[in-house]
Amino acid sequence: MKSSIKFLLNGVPKEVDFKTSAQLYPHMTVMQYLREGLKLTGTKEGCGIGDCGACTVCLAERDENGNTVINSVNSCLILLGMLDNKHLITVEGVAKNGVLHPVQKSLLERRGSQCGFCTPGVVMSAYTHYINNKEFTRESVESVLSGNLCRCTGYESIMEALLALESPSGVGTKVKLPQINCEELVFTRGSSSYIKPYDLESLLKYKAEFPMYEMVSGASDVSVKRKVEENFDAKIIDISDINELKRVDIQGKNIIIGSNLSIESVKDLLSHYYPGVEEYLSAFASLPIRNKASMAGSVYGASAVGDIMPMLLAMGAKMKLSCAGSSRVVDCREFNSGYRKHILQENEIIESFIIPVPGKDRVLFLHKQSKRKDMDISAMTFCIGFKLNNGFIKDVLTGYGGMAPIPRPSPMLESFLTGRLFNEETFTLAKDVVAKDFSTISDMRGSAGYRMMVAKNLLIKCFNEIKRGRDGSGN
Repeated sequence: MKSSIKFLLNGVPKEVDFKTSAQLYPHMTVMQYLREGLKLTGTKEGCGIGDCGACTVCLAERDENGNTVINSVNSCLILLGMLDNKHLITVEGVAKNGVLHPVQKSLLERRGSQCGFCTPGVVMSAYTHYINNKEFTRESVESVLSGNLCRCTGYESIMEALLALESPSGVGTKVKLPQINCEELVFTRGSSSYIKPYDLESLLKYKAEFPMYEMVSGASDVSVKRKVEENFDAKIIDISDINELKRVDIQGKNIIIGSNLSIESVKDLLSHYYPGVEEYLSAFASLPIRNKASMAGSVYGASAVGDIMPMLLAMGAKMKLSCAGSSRVVDCREFNSGYRKHILQENEIIESFIIPVPGKDRVLFLHKQSKRKDMDISAMTFCIGFKLNNGFIKDVLTGYGGMAPIPRPSPMLESFLTGRLFNEETFTLAKDVVAKDFSTISDMRGSAGYRMMVAKNLLIKCFNEIKRGRDGSGN
């Protein structure tokens, strides 16, 4: 066991020993460490909960196969202990020897900065895209900056500056990583504890010993809690670097996805099998959050308006739940037991998701309804998958979010659609079925009437989009 972490900061080796550093602790955010611990104030503190992007930094690390991956992340969400064996690049490390990076130079010359508060975050998001050797198109820039809020609304000048950049063409910066050390980090100070295992066996051991400790991967939930709760008491098991929970495997007719795989990685993976996943998951938070938020973290919170569980329900997915010495496989339909509740035992973890490989005759429709396209919580979600066999609907699976205390399917709709002709009349008649199966509520995200109206109209949207995709026409 160790009490310290080693990483690179803007190319310079760093070591933090939490036993000898009275002001530093592994569950403080990276933003706190940079601004308060190192006085690197180029990283700005805006909202502190991952909404504004002013604190965006670049993080390089090894993936489950040992390859270097470089992502933009919110430093107000990730924890200092998570930097172990990684390379952190802040806005102070972008320019080299007094020479501005092309991203900085273009923003400067094309007036891409006004008050300047958001500029470091914008630079870091674009810089990460640049050193990943990706092209700057309007579509890609919109995705890259989905988590960066400009209070001066200078988006067009920022867009113009980034579109003016020449393609990196494979000449992006090579980012080094420190020598890896997978010795477990265990640290306790006062009533707070931080444990960082590096393999599944150790995780299950610690989960059995400390069942009430909160497991974190992207820390997007726990960091927000710490920001808004005055007496937040951190007892954390950091699972962010457990490779067994990030692996992907194809076993027969199933895709096995490690529970700790990031939402962005899942989006890229599943889009090859279910094309609608790319657009659907692109509306999940922002790119820096999707780079760290995990599948398991999303469904573990058991939110009634979560985006991931309705999608899994429509895919017919299952989950592998594990504890020390045993495991079990459950249908995703069985996981949520009540509002903010699930069947996971205190000593269990979500190890993986088991998603069927779709046949050629299977279609999937996914829709998230929210007030904004990016960075907004759902008012409701509707996901449905079914087979089309000679014009008839078969094997219907549905998933709704925001229509009940838990994400749940609609058995009545599934029964009604099964065996019927795939035509507009069928989906029009199905509107009344949805009204019978759900009793919605009004809250800050939308009224009960609004939710029901959208749920009904989405049936027609579902029919039109699937028909258009099947026949290649716009009629």
